[in-house]
Amino acid sequence: MNYRYNWAGDFILRDTIVPNKRAVVGYIDEVIPTDIREWAKEPPNNKLSEALSEIMGLSRTKMAGTFDQRAYLIWEYVAKKVEYVYDKKAHGMPDFWFFPEETLSLGKGDCEDSTFLLCSLLLASGISPFCVRAELGRVYDENGNLLGGHAWPVYLDERGKWRLLESTLDSVPEKMPLADSFTLPDIEFQYEPLLCFNQYHLWLVKPSDKDLGYYCALDKVNIRKRR
Repeated sequence: MNYRYNWAGDFILRDTIVPNKRAVVGYIDEVIPTDIREWAKEPPNNKLSEALSEIMGLSRTKMAGTFDQRAYLIWEYVAKKVEYVYDKKAHGMPDFWFFPEETLSLGKGDCEDSTFLLCSLLLASGISPFCVRAELGRVYDENGNLLGGHAWPVYLDERGKWRLLESTLDSVPEKMPLADSFTLPDIEFQYEPLLCFNQYHLWLVKPSDKDLGYYCALDKVNIRKRR
């Protein structure tokens, strides 16, 4: 079966600078260009280590099944820990990104904030960066109407399947759903990834029916144009 997206990313983008997602404290008009990879924290800082110590039953062994269990428990922790709030209400800026330790400290944030926190906790727990991506893209309804921009984490499980761990939920389902199931036609919420990243790289994600050679030849696609 041919799936629509490669959740790990298709083409590394060299320009990783986000121009306007941070501002000087107290001066919302003084923005700070920031490398997007800084939102994926690994190795853990004290705040992330503290959070991991709060998660009951979190295994640190490398036995079969423990990585999937770790991912699920961390997903559940973030769902309970982080209250969803809009950036405009919280900061007066239409799109302001918290760093993971800030989201933990405040216990609130929007989809980017909870996504970056969840990805960072997965990495800090010892899960390989090959198995973690923060996805940036769009969400549509069942009729194909654009609902808006969105961010979400994906995790490559121990059977080699990408799982979508929606980070804005108040509670999580019993199983980690397949990422590909969110791209099927006529579903309530259809996800379209455009970019993904971890602490090492930023990637373009292309639909399966598009020619990657086009992007390689153009080599001008960057985060300023896609987000």
